[in-house]
Amino acid sequence: MAIKKSFFISFEGVEGSGKSTQAKLLYKYIKDNISKKVILTREPGGTKFSERIRNILLDNNFKKNPLTEFFLLMAARNDHVVNKINYYLKKDFIIVCDRFYYSTLAYQHYLEGMNKKFIYETQKKIFKNIYPDITFLIDLNEKESKIRIKKRIKKINRFDKLSNYHFNKIRNGFLKIAKIYKKKVILINGSKSLNEIKNEVIKKTLKVLNVRH
Repeated sequence: MAIKKSFFISFEGVEGSGKSTQAKLLYKYIKDNISKKVILTREPGGTKFSERIRNILLDNNFKKNPLTEFFLLMAARNDHVVNKINYYLKKDFIIVCDRFYYSTLAYQHYLEGMNKKFIYETQKKIFKNIYPDITFLIDLNEKESKIRIKKRIKKINRFDKLSNYHFNKIRNGFLKIAKIYKKKVILINGSKSLNEIKNEVIKKTLKVLNVRH
């Protein structure tokens, strides 16, 4: 089965929610069963330049400043959108992206308190009309998130070390986003098993793509 038009799918969620894993699983499913014209990417990152900025942002020695962090994120996103996302959308690819616009609202607005209109207007210059067609928001509570992060093999970054207070500000921000953008955001219970979430994501993806299972 092949999808003729382009389609943009993003995954959002708190640290440890499993969004990155689910993005990879959906990418593999689409590649094997629907269309080979699919790419997997992430934010911050996705291009060589943007990945260099990602390393700075995740560095445990990065001295956090909300405005500095925001503009680094926007520089990474601009390069990602211009040189990758926009290119593949024009080529009618399905794009699966680990984090995008809603993460900026959750972290920079709901956590850091930056003006929402300022964030929107800045990103509008980058996006123009490029927004995900659908977003899977995987919700997970603070206790389960901490347990999963501790089990990780990879190096823990500064976002993995967020206090419970800050974690819950981000989580609540995401939940508010899910209500505001309910036509575009699908909320998923992240405490379910990996396969349960995978099957739910695939089922809902096939529905929005209008493809029979």
